[in-house]
Amino acid sequence: MSVSRIAFATVIAAIAASAAGCQVEASVDVKTKTRFVEQNVPKEDTEDWTGQPIKIQIEGVGVAVNGGIHVTAVPGETRVKANARFLAMAFEDDKASADQSIIEAKNTFTITHSDSEIVVFCGHGGTHGSSNGGESGCELVNLTIPAGDADKPLELTVLGGNGTMTLEIAEATIKNVGANNGGDIVAKIPITQGANVSLVAEKADDITVTLPPNWAADEVILQADADKIVNPFTDVKLGAGAGGRGEPGTGLASLKLTSKEFAGSTGTITLQ
Repeated sequence: MSVSRIAFATVIAAIAASAAGCQVEASVDVKTKTRFVEQNVPKEDTEDWTGQPIKIQIEGVGVAVNGGIHVTAVPGETRVKANARFLAMAFEDDKASADQSIIEAKNTFTITHSDSEIVVFCGHGGTHGSSNGGESGCELVNLTIPAGDADKPLELTVLGGNGTMTLEIAEATIKNVGANNGGDIVAKIPITQGANVSLVAEKADDITVTLPPNWAADEVILQADADKIVNPFTDVKLGAGAGGRGEPGTGLASLKLTSKEFAGSTGTITLQ
């Protein structure tokens, strides 16, 4: 019997059963995955920071629960340090596959030190059984980094996947800070004279930036839907070359915050 004749026969049988007062039901057994987690995996640079740029790249996991990246700049700290929570998802009876994905993800968790750059990286594990590699990796990473000073201002790049990115760098002396994230960004930043700050939420997520009351910037650019910008500082002149806030040359050279459009709208940008 051809496929079309089989389908037709099935429909006829269902109609006949219905006419006879019978109920035809179909059930599907859907298995859900379990979260397998390894907590408190530490990593520390073996050498002191000497002023070179710091790059943090955490690829994240498929879906993060209370995860993301938390960076704190600590005055007096001399080394880059990190602590991670690893995740892999697999069926409840397939823990061995999740464990293997976590082992491989842990092997990617590194701090690489050179004279030109310090790089913190965490990637994914491989796919094994019911554990998909893209769902594995660093779900949450807490980092402490040197805060820099007038002689060695901090150059920081942070690249994240899913989850909230939190930048606690208000006590740092900065030169350039750039961050891109697949989730919300929450930042407390300093107003170091001549420094540049650029924060980008890639998927219409929110950006919240806390500034000192007397903050100044030569240029302030907020890129989001007009009704998604919360700016209580009414004296700010927004836009490239518009004038920013405060006396020129006394604060940041540039403050640029971008929530990219996703599914027809952007996230909210809040200055506070």
